[in-house]
Amino acid sequence: MGILGGDLAGYPNGRRLADDVTAIEIQAIAGATYPLVNKTYVPDAAASAVTDGVGPSPTSPFLTAFPYVGTPYEGYSHQHD
Repeated sequence: MGILGGDLAGYPNGRRLADDVTAIEIQAIAGATYPLVNKTYVPDAAASAVTDGVGPSPTSPFLTAFPYVGTPYEGYSHQHD
């Protein structure tokens, strides 16, 4: 989770493939990053629970060598759950 996970080398200061930038942005808007600026602020517990509902692909994991990104879904034959 980049900066929200305590890793200052992650998003927004840099980006790795595993950083869920959309979920980080949603949580930042909800107030989860405000304590990094104002130590006395306590965000609502819901701020860290908000997410975009998307996780890593179980059928197309990251590769261990370049290009690191797995094969994408083929749009026509993919079944939505």
